[in-house]
Amino acid sequence: MAVRKKTTDIRSYRRKWNINIGVILFAVILIYVIVELVVSVTNRPTTYYEVGQGSIIKNVSYTGFAVRTEQTVEAPKSGYLNFCQPEESKISAGQSVCAVSDKKLDLSNREEETGETQLTEDEQRQLLSSVRTFANNYREASFSETYSLKSTIQNLLDRKTDQTRTSRMTAALEEQEEGSYQNCTSETDGILVYEVDGYEGMTTDQVTDKNFDKSSYTRTEVHENRKVSEGDSMYKIVTGEEWYLVVRMDADTAESLLDRSSVNIRFLKDDEEMIAGLQMEKKDKDTYYAYLTLDSSMIRYASDRYLDIEILIENAQGLKIPKSAVVEKDCYEVPTEYIVSNGETDEQGVLVYNDGETSFRAADVYYTDTEKNMACIEAENLPKGTVIQMQDSNNTRTLSETVSQAGVYEAGSGYAVFTSIDIAAENEDYYITGNGSSNQLSNYDRIVLNAESVQDDEILV
Repeated sequence: MAVRKKTTDIRSYRRKWNINIGVILFAVILIYVIVELVVSVTNRPTTYYEVGQGSIIKNVSYTGFAVRTEQTVEAPKSGYLNFCQPEESKISAGQSVCAVSDKKLDLSNREEETGETQLTEDEQRQLLSSVRTFANNYREASFSETYSLKSTIQNLLDRKTDQTRTSRMTAALEEQEEGSYQNCTSETDGILVYEVDGYEGMTTDQVTDKNFDKSSYTRTEVHENRKVSEGDSMYKIVTGEEWYLVVRMDADTAESLLDRSSVNIRFLKDDEEMIAGLQMEKKDKDTYYAYLTLDSSMIRYASDRYLDIEILIENAQGLKIPKSAVVEKDCYEVPTEYIVSNGETDEQGVLVYNDGETSFRAADVYYTDTEKNMACIEAENLPKGTVIQMQDSNNTRTLSETVSQAGVYEAGSGYAVFTSIDIAAENEDYYITGNGSSNQLSNYDRIVLNAESVQDDEILV
């Protein structure tokens, strides 16, 4: 009889799932970090700019050709030329200017003989008083007074030099034989210049492109004991205080100056600024001549035929705004009588007329010009051809042409509010606002720096 084997009944049971809180928390945190990274990469943060006062200065540099009323003086005889007046000094009619002698004058040892090289006691006291006053009152904040002291000392020494020059000449000429020299006196008042260049007597209408070529320019300077022949030019006298600078400029710059009668200019030689009268003349398609008229400072530049200058085209001051903060919107200009307010929401807008009925349509008013009695309203929800009606009147107006209005998004209220601005000047990076009625921005206002990154009425965080 066979023995039955016992069998074992093996059953598999589903394993009970245990919740691991730590894994869940880690997954949630990981998802949050990933989402934040994606958001930070895809969304640029809103940056702001605080409006402040600024200026935009636009200068252009040119070389001007000087035209003056000048007279050359010729040598009355052959001989050696010596001057008794300093260059660029003002002389009067009948005043001795120079002497032409048959022989060279020896002026090397005349300083001791004339006794004029030393300052007098009064001159020494004057110089010492000026230095003491400066030293006692000197402050770092007033360093510019140093130049005033320098000018005072220089003027005193220049006067002494002039006296010495005249004394040396007089003493040397007294030793010459009678008739061996000839004194030359000025026939007119003016400014003495010890050089000639052949352009004396030229007028502004005679200036051509050739005159602006400095490479071919030559001038003859006069020195003491220089040999001259009868009829040679000895010196020139600049008469009259009115003089001119002729400037050749490009068409773009010239056209920006056509409506002006004067400009501010700066001389690069000494940074002196002054106002010059302006007249423009078109020479060809791409070239204009600017004629600058001046009536002062002749003595500063009497010996210069070519002068490097800057024309100060623009010096606008106002609120300085980055160009990235400015956007433009289309708007309509309508009489202020057409602007109404919604009594329930206090929104501003207009009454749209359609089929004999009117309905309120909200529209932001960018600015109001009280002098012209006109308002600028947004055109976004008002298509061209919309008819609006004046409140409590049968007068209507059809909206047709839009105008572009510049503005920024003001952020002070916590959301983006379009605020119109009046642009007066600009450079590559900034605008300067003007004082027009369209300027609704104020100093220290906070605006969105990148206007393209936000929308109207967007909440700013």
